[in-house]
Amino acid sequence: MAIQVFVRDRAALRRRGWSIVLWGAVLMLFGIAVLAWPELTGTVLVSLIGVTILAVGLALVHGAWRLREVEERLWVVSLVPALIVVAFGVVVLAFPDAVSAILLMIVAVLVIIAGVGDLASSFALSSIVGWWWLRLLRGLLLVGAGVWVILSDLSGLVAIGALVGVWALLLGAITIAFGVLALRA
Repeated sequence: MAIQVFVRDRAALRRRGWSIVLWGAVLMLFGIAVLAWPELTGTVLVSLIGVTILAVGLALVHGAWRLREVEERLWVVSLVPALIVVAFGVVVLAFPDAVSAILLMIVAVLVIIAGVGDLASSFALSSIVGWWWLRLLRGLLLVGAGVWVILSDLSGLVAIGALVGVWALLLGAITIAFGVLALRA
């Protein structure tokens, strides 16, 4: 679920800006929804997570498609994980009850992988833009959240709703800020 911005110049980063802003907006909407309805049942929360995963995947597909204009081969590398995220979102929506038992751990691992990707790309971005630290901060938040979920005793999905909502709002705001700055790069 990482924003794949392994780009070599400002023009490519600028082309991805709207996709990054869209991704941040989806995260913020998810956070607002979870905070607005803390009593959601596990199935509804899993379905909401599925919608969010699907929307993020579609934003990543859009970003990969836009990247093809600048990076002839790199866009395919960005497209494949984006399609996997879309497929995962569809599976979660189709089978929320069956998926709920393992969803948190799967999402936690995906979030850690995305965070590591953000950390790595932040250092690559440091030679292109001065606000690379936003990407670093996103990566640290993602890794921290993923590790927290894995190490916590999460017997109920609803119990962590408020923390997930706040985390999604914070991550969404940072992502939007990064995207707006990318549009101005």
